[in-house]
Amino acid sequence: MTIKWQDLIEKAWNDRKVLNESDEFDSWRVFHGYTEGAPGVVIEKFGTMALVEFKDDIREDLDVIKDALLQCFPFTLIMAKGDQTLGLRLKNRMFSLHGDIADAPEFTKEYGVYYSLLADTMHNCGLYLDARPVRKWLANNSEGRRVLNLFSFTGSLGIAALKGNAKAAIHLDRSKALLPRIEKSYEKNAMDFGSRSFIKGDIYKHLPKAIKSGQQFEGIILDPPPTVYKSPYAEHQPKGQDFSKLVSMCSKLLSQGGWLICLFHRYDATWDESDAEIIESSGHTLKMTERFTSECDFPDDNVDRKLRVTVFEKI
Repeated sequence: MTIKWQDLIEKAWNDRKVLNESDEFDSWRVFHGYTEGAPGVVIEKFGTMALVEFKDDIREDLDVIKDALLQCFPFTLIMAKGDQTLGLRLKNRMFSLHGDIADAPEFTKEYGVYYSLLADTMHNCGLYLDARPVRKWLANNSEGRRVLNLFSFTGSLGIAALKGNAKAAIHLDRSKALLPRIEKSYEKNAMDFGSRSFIKGDIYKHLPKAIKSGQQFEGIILDPPPTVYKSPYAEHQPKGQDFSKLVSMCSKLLSQGGWLICLFHRYDATWDESDAEIIESSGHTLKMTERFTSECDFPDDNVDRKLRVTVFEKI
């Protein structure tokens, strides 16, 4: 089947007119192929850079896609990123379609906060766009709180909490390579990095130690990947996002009145079922207070495969 890329991209761009006209952020999802006519293709905008991600081999169509994007916006860089499941060598699945990667923007700005970017990373370049409403919520609900950011990746959620005047944000992730990227965002936003704001460690090792030492937090961000890594410190075999085990630990670290915000990236359970699992895993010490989902990067309100987010309070 021949895909009419020009028509699809032009329609998607026009459907997101409200995003293009916003002065609150400069990054959004331009095209979501799963619901807009090309499954496996996602196009995202970060300032003057566009990223074309694809899970099917559409390399023959990339020039047409590039031209369609340039008719919508004067992008200075358009990158192609093919999924590793294509079985292609890296140079054949990640390359520039337009512009020089050396001129890629270092930061993107959202609600007055700067987040560092790395254009040539194979996966998320630094800011998960679906989580924009989460970052906005954190900025509005973190004042005076000590916040623990689990599976922190580039630290964007913890940084949003700090911009909302959190007392502290402690980022926990296994990767030491992410530290310089968090530092760049801290420096750009004139934040004090602090000697313990980033912890490199295995969550299944660190959280039991934190519980044993009596640590308490007024906010915990729980954003595990769709499939949690295997850990030599886990007494069980993690499955999926492993919320049952993770929440059982987080609930012990949360002070009374503190919030736990959970991001659901899987759809093998309903939202009600996922929330019920969280409450049960906490020993019924949590109550659900708020729910929300991804914003208008999806122009179709009926799309059900959006990021699901629930906020719980320790009672």
